[in-house]
Amino acid sequence: MNAPALLPERVQGTAILTEKFESFQGEGPWTGQRCAFVRFSHCNLRCGFCDTPESWDWTKYDPTEVSERVPVAALVSWVREHAVDLVVFTGGEPMLQQPAMAAVARGVGPSRVQVETNGTRIPIPELVPLVDLWVVSPKLVNSGMSYGVRIKPEALAALAGTGRAVFKFVVTDPERDLDEIAHLVKEYRLDPVWVMPEGTDREKVLAGMDALYDPATARGWNVSTRLHILTGAR
Repeated sequence: MNAPALLPERVQGTAILTEKFESFQGEGPWTGQRCAFVRFSHCNLRCGFCDTPESWDWTKYDPTEVSERVPVAALVSWVREHAVDLVVFTGGEPMLQQPAMAAVARGVGPSRVQVETNGTRIPIPELVPLVDLWVVSPKLVNSGMSYGVRIKPEALAALAGTGRAVFKFVVTDPERDLDEIAHLVKEYRLDPVWVMPEGTDREKVLAGMDALYDPATARGWNVSTRLHILTGAR
């Protein structure tokens, strides 16, 4: 079953990770920047197109085999050893482990901190000033989940209210998805907007970008590539 078997309510001394690695940011406004990725285990959503199911799908993966509990101090040391200017917290859904995120963020300064989140959790007060960029990715109908599960107005408002959030949407069908995005953008006053093609191979990503460029430009939105897919990086 998909139970978060390893995840305590509040963890400050440790973080449960799927993986950590050095690469470059492949998506969104900071694309191409060298960074350290910290992929937190567990997620509260179940997207049909998820490309990291090992972070949450316990019907296919054993969480004791695909995740590990890491002391915050060791994680901070690992980031510092890589001497990067940018640390990206991703998942899974990293906002399920906010006290641990805050503890790591406090320890890795002056490196910038970016959080990739599905936008369903309100940030805790101690985390907000430690994050330089929130890349919020609200899920659409194409994720296969109901509206009430994937869209949380209070969380979207809180993230937008930080003044440091962008909103990135995964597009599988531009003719359908862009109108849905426009509705969410208007309803919840989301800005700025990035749209990104879904895809885990080079051909699909390139075709998706071609299909998005004109309609996204017409709406005043930004288009994100998936540079790690195009280059074969992690």
